[in-house]
Amino acid sequence: MKQTLFLIAIAILLFSCEKEKITNSVPTPQPPYSYLSSDFAGINDNFYINVYTLFPDDSAFSLGKTGSEQKWDYSTIPLSSTVDTINFLDPSNSPDYYLFTNSNINLKKNDGSNLFLSKSSEKIDLVGVVLNVYGIDVKDTLDNPLTKYKFPMTLGSTLIDSGSITIDTQMVYFGFPVSATININYRINSIIDASGTVKTPTGTYACVRDKRIEYTDMNVNVLGMSVYSTTDTLYQYNYWTKAKKWNVIEITTDQKDKIKSIGYLLN
Repeated sequence: MKQTLFLIAIAILLFSCEKEKITNSVPTPQPPYSYLSSDFAGINDNFYINVYTLFPDDSAFSLGKTGSEQKWDYSTIPLSSTVDTINFLDPSNSPDYYLFTNSNINLKKNDGSNLFLSKSSEKIDLVGVVLNVYGIDVKDTLDNPLTKYKFPMTLGSTLIDSGSITIDTQMVYFGFPVSATININYRINSIIDASGTVKTPTGTYACVRDKRIEYTDMNVNVLGMSVYSTTDTLYQYNYWTKAKKWNVIEITTDQKDKIKSIGYLLN
């Protein structure tokens, strides 16, 4: 009788272990972290970014690696006297709205940027700009809109796009009012190259990292002659989290990925 009970007990134990083994053998897969259009800023959102410029030989901060499950620590970024402000306004309240009726966001920065955007569930397009060139405000819609951001932002997603604008205006050249044409070409090359957690002076956030290069080529023609041209290239890494409506870290580098400045979201 004792031998029978002993065998029954062993059988029950083996069955329980096998059941537990089967139950726990397949973990629930976690979806990749994604930043969506609904996570992005909207009208009446305002952001303040503390921007710290590194000295040429400063190696206190690094970009880290690409891929998933990365950890970045930028919690020791010093406070700076440079604070960038970004305001998301209702474009219908702008005196220039008659030009940009297909815009649903007016983005203004304290550097003078005045952009008119179209936000949808899939992307955010730049549809129009107001610029100050040689002291003259010029404004117009893009001949072909530039996609600035594409959703969802998830590890491995890419964005390559271009846009252009041609503005006919009047300007004073050598003391005489003349007709002028301003041509601007935009290009963006972006990839979500990493995901993980980033630590800033304000907290720790799950995020995706957007590595992007933005090119802006401007040419000013007067009387059929080019009187001014410039090419600006911006190399940047932006860290986007669903906990905020704007990137919590933005790093500007040179062409070789040497960090030039780091900004972190104050609010």
